[in-house]
Amino acid sequence: MKKGLWTLAALSGLFFLTITTGCNSGGNKNGTAPAGPKKDTVLISGMQFQPANITINAGDTILWINKDIVDHNVTDSTKAWTSGDITANGGQWDTVPGNSFHYLCTIHPTMIGSVTVNPKK
Repeated sequence: MKKGLWTLAALSGLFFLTITTGCNSGGNKNGTAPAGPKKDTVLISGMQFQPANITINAGDTILWINKDIVDHNVTDSTKAWTSGDITANGGQWDTVPGNSFHYLCTIHPTMIGSVTVNPKK
């Protein structure tokens, strides 16, 4: 009977050790999982990009949501690319930018902003 109790205690301890240390596998120094890409949002409302200037990490997605009553677009300031028209009242467009850039709405050129992309670490 004594031997059975020792075996049960040993197995219980092993189980507890596995549970408490196994949760940290693949994490960083402080035991949390590394952060993955996230989705950032820019609202288009009141004839403005909100926020107009945003900083993201490489690999993150930006979701642009048009809450205005008119169409808008997101166009690189060099006009190398454009989102095309993002329809009024809830139209959306998303992108995963590779580099930092300045942008504007070519329909309403006073609407401007910038995206700063932090490189991967």
